[in-house]
Amino acid sequence: MTEGTAEAAGHGAGPVTPPAPPPSGPAPGPPGPGSDGTPATAGGGIDRLNAFDGLFLRAEHLNRIQDYARELALAVAAAGGPGVVEGYEVTLKDGVLRVGAGLAITADGRPLRSERLVTLPLSGLRHDADSFWWVEAVPESWQYGQAPVQGSYCDDPCSGAGTTRRPYTAEGVRIRLTEATERGIGKRDPESRRNWIASRLFAAERTEHSPWPYGTGSADLPLSWAPPGISGKPQAVRLAVLIPQPYGIDTWEVDIWAARRDRGEAPPYRQWQSRLGMRPWDVFVAQILQFQAQLAELVGAPERPEPDLAPLLEQLVRLGGSKYLHRRTKDEISRELFQLAQDIDTGELVKPAASRTIPYPLDRMGIAELPPAGYLPLTTGGPDRGPFEQVRIWLEACRDLRFCAVGLADVAQAVQEAQHRDRIRLDGSAAVDVLVPVDGRGEPTTNWVAFVRREQRRCREPQEEDSWFDARHSQEGEAGAGAEDGELRTEPESGP
Repeated sequence: MTEGTAEAAGHGAGPVTPPAPPPSGPAPGPPGPGSDGTPATAGGGIDRLNAFDGLFLRAEHLNRIQDYARELALAVAAAGGPGVVEGYEVTLKDGVLRVGAGLAITADGRPLRSERLVTLPLSGLRHDADSFWWVEAVPESWQYGQAPVQGSYCDDPCSGAGTTRRPYTAEGVRIRLTEATERGIGKRDPESRRNWIASRLFAAERTEHSPWPYGTGSADLPLSWAPPGISGKPQAVRLAVLIPQPYGIDTWEVDIWAARRDRGEAPPYRQWQSRLGMRPWDVFVAQILQFQAQLAELVGAPERPEPDLAPLLEQLVRLGGSKYLHRRTKDEISRELFQLAQDIDTGELVKPAASRTIPYPLDRMGIAELPPAGYLPLTTGGPDRGPFEQVRIWLEACRDLRFCAVGLADVAQAVQEAQHRDRIRLDGSAAVDVLVPVDGRGEPTTNWVAFVRREQRRCREPQEEDSWFDARHSQEGEAGAGAEDGELRTEPESGP
């Protein structure tokens, strides 16, 4: 067709689309689950049944229908991120680990639903000096029920020789213990092990996705800002850590929030937060809850006594003397040992020290590091101590304390602002603000106070003669910088 003929034939019908050029790549192959045969397509493992009249339905077709719904649900759930949704409380009683019912989602989207209490005896569990155990929930499935197999091709339907199979598959949860190692656990005092290992796990979590502000090349911006790739997805959801204690062969301590992360943001959000040196919200909340749970247990439980062992040692030295053993019969030695055991039980030979009073310095209770923000209780009975004195006792190791009077609703805002700040080491290096909720008359309204790590920001307008160092370190722009230490300070109202 000539050009004029083409224009005439297409009059009123719009432009004519020229034919597509022949493909330059390899010839298309047959379609399959991986692609439609061309290089531009890719399968995702979500395959459904293409039913049509005359198709002889078999078990494989019905299974394909179930597999399609399953893979579709897994993909959607994986996009929401892993974590615990509800339940799964972990407790320890009489040497038995107890894990309550709950719901969690694995990294690949598998729902982990448990509808009953699971118990794990710890009597046979052994550990090395530097080991601890993760308490994890993992997927588990099993078949059950019984039904006859009908209509097999090779069976005579009237012979009664058919077989039976299990027609149902339950998808549930298995609670398992996975051993891990953290060098230095065995050298820690029993009271400090829990906080120490929690701090180590939190520190490892913050550098998990190679955040450039904390890496070896943190002075320079990264050269690559490519999206995170597809990586291996763990099948387990961690629920707690099991920490060995040296008080006995089967003595353990459970910490939930050192391991558990509730389901929060989608994976890209969490990964980029970690990459930029930020702390995801579920991690921040877990750090606060870990401290609060441990503090509540320490406040609610009596102090582990430090007994006076001198009387007991004297008796053991006397019983172990060679002259004593030669001059006593077996019956006499047996009676002496029996009396020794009774004296230990009644406290005649082992006298406990006096219990500690609350408040008590946190670093002497085995807590050497705090989250960026948290809460401290104030006692109303017992010794007559004001809130300032009680807080100074709790935070005895903090040399730079500042007390601020705030409204009750402002506490949550201040705590939220501390989300990405460093943890507070109780070695005097961190500046801490104590937030005291007060009413309109300036009187405290709660039996608790909040604490937050103070923001480290110094600002001024640089002058031409200033060096870069002078501009950074000239003056502090902190609210209430002129108030005395320990003075109750009210933050200024914001302008209109």
